[in-house]
This record gives sequence, C-alpha cells and structure tokens, in this order.
Amino acid sequence: MPERPKNEPPRPASVPIVTRGNAFWRDGERFIIKGITYVPRSPNRERGNREDSVDPLSEPHLPELKEDVALIRSLGLNSISLYNVDPSKDHSQAMAHLEDNGLYVMVKLFNDLEAPTAMPKNESNFKAKSATWPTYDDRLVTNAFRLVHNLCRYPNLLGFVVSDRSIHMPQNTPMAEVLRACIKDTKAFLHSLEGVRQIPVGVSADNRQVSMIPQVRYFSAGPAAERADFMAKQCYSWAGPSSFIISGWRNMVERIGPETMMPMLMAEYGAKVRKSRPWDEVTCLYSADMTAVYSGGFAYTYLENGNNYGVVTIDEEGKRVIGQEYKNLRKRFKEVNARSAEEIASEEVKPYEQWTGEFPPCNTTWQATSEIPPFPGNWDAVIRNVLGDLAPLGS
Repeated sequence: MPERPKNEPPRPASVPIVTRGNAFWRDGERFIIKGITYVPRSPNRERGNREDSVDPLSEPHLPELKEDVALIRSLGLNSISLYNVDPSKDHSQAMAHLEDNGLYVMVKLFNDLEAPTAMPKNESNFKAKSATWPTYDDRLVTNAFRLVHNLCRYPNLLGFVVSDRSIHMPQNTPMAEVLRACIKDTKAFLHSLEGVRQIPVGVSADNRQVSMIPQVRYFSAGPAAERADFMAKQCYSWAGPSSFIISGWRNMVERIGPETMMPMLMAEYGAKVRKSRPWDEVTCLYSADMTAVYSGGFAYTYLENGNNYGVVTIDEEGKRVIGQEYKNLRKRFKEVNARSAEEIASEEVKPYEQWTGEFPPCNTTWQATSEIPPFPGNWDAVIRNVLGDLAPLGS
C-alpha cells in the first residue's frame, strides 16, 4: 500500500483482528503484524527482574504512553506487545488512545506460571502429572481470568499469548500439558462472557530448534477448543548483516511451513551483535519469502531497559532520545510500508479450522502427552470470584 502522508491521521484500530486458517485478518483483508515490544521498567528495578515492570496502560503512565505512541507511530508500526498488565487497573484511556492511533495490543497471559524446580527424568513414563499438573492452580487461573475480563471488550486487543517461560529443557516439556489447559480454559472463559468476541488465544515458543517442530505439532493438534489459535516464536538467529539463507530463516520456513496450519508470528526478533543494528531482517520478514508462513512480529524492543536492546532511551531529565537503531528501524518499515500488499503477503489460506493434526510422539526431547490437567477447583466459584461476586480465593 502507498505510504501515508505525515499529516494524514492513522486508520483507527477499531476493527477487531481475527484468525482464519494460517493468517490474521482485519475486515476481510490479511493483517500483517508490524510491531515492537513495549516493556517500560520501574526506575528502581533490579536488572533482569521482570516482576518490577510497570503497567504501561495504567492511568499514572498515560503521559509517557502518549509520548511513546507518537514515536511508535513514526516507526510505521501497527501493533505493540506487552508483558506486564495489572488486571486491577483501569486501562480505558490508554486503550482508547492506542485505538485512535491505529495500534493493536498483544498481551502475555499466565506470566507467573513456573515449572517445578526439579522435574522427574523417567524416559519410560512421560506423564509427569504429579510434578507439573499441581502448578495449574486456582490462584493462577483467577489472576489470568481477571486480566482477560479487564481487556476483552477493547476492539484493538490483538490477542492473548500464553507464556511458555516454563519450557526451556527437555525434562520441562511436560509443562506443555499445563499450557494447553491454560489455552482451553481461557477460551472457555471468553465463551462464557456475554457479548464478548472470541479473541485469539495463542502460545509463545522459545528459540530452541530441537523442540520447535514438536511444539508446533503439539499446540496445533486436537480439538479447536484446546489448541492454540496462533504461535508466537522468539527468533534471534538473524544476527547483524545477514540474508534469508545465511540466517537460517529459509531452513526455518521450509521446516515449519509443512508442519503447521495455524498462524505464526515472531514474538521477539532483533539479535544484537554490533553497536547499532541495521534491521535488515525487517525487509525479509515482510517479504513473500516469509509471509507464506509468518504474519510478521514484534521487534525487540522499544525502550532501553539495561540490556542495550532499546531503540529509544530516556535521559536524566526523563526525555525520550532516539538513536541510530530507531532511525534504521524506521527506514526499514518505511520501505516495507511502501510496498503493495501483494508483495508482502501470500494468498494461500490453509484450512486450520478443519484440521485436527497429530500429537508428536514422546521421546527424550519431547515429553508432553495429549492429556491436560482438569480445571483447578470449582468453575462457577472461580468465575464468580473473577466477576467480583465473591471474596478473593484463599481469604
């Protein structure tokens, strides 16, 4: 599509995004996610402590959000990804401002889910229920449902992503059974809310190549009520000046493409091996080489948080400062947005809705079965709790 003049207002993000087949759609047209992760941190946080992240959509942070939205819009993006949202806060003003400025919002869910510290290693029995299933408790579900209930009526909510931070070693892969339960019950909760659309519920995936195909197969198999609507994969294999072939992206697409019927996106991308990233991968990600399988993704990351990955920094006076990486990223998206839609999207739509798939076999690298934990506690009591009719659980 042609680049918009700078003085033309953005197209509001008022039309909900849906998934169909292996793609995202907006009002009958394919929607390609052009996003960036947005993770403001508390100024007194300990380095690497995600629990000290601020809620960027809460009213106290509205002035900073408005300043950041202007810079994000200047990058030519249409989406942001959030890791930390407080379900007890009001987000109406922030979501309305993002909607008016054409920005959709992806939100992580079940962030506090953790794998047991000691997972059993029994290659003859991959049903590690005694270790993993108890991690799926009523507190975890109540917190997640409260966040879903808080955000579900905003039209620019792009989707929820069930976090997979708990799957990082072969012996932890039985946690996929718990993640599948998270997806199933979140979808059921959305269905139970009157007048609420069925918001896409996906799952994130780590960057480990050995478990990539089993994860794709696992979360796309079985009944639609408990499988993922999409998968968001971290990808840092494109490092510095590279190419579709050298980076391994061609191999990744060729391996994943035949295995999945569901939409794929990059939850994070943007490896840093030099002082300033050229962001060459943006041009490739939004090309026909990739869009037959991937529907875009989120560059990492907007604000500097102590790891030198932010494209915007905050000086001692609290002012936003853009650097060369911001300028490079803006240049790449300017090139992408100047292309016609036909040049960046495949027309093929796979029949995911009619797909059942097959679960991957259990072995030494993948140990999750098709069985999932039951809903923890009493469904009606949890729902009434979430909707405010009961005192908090455990009181």
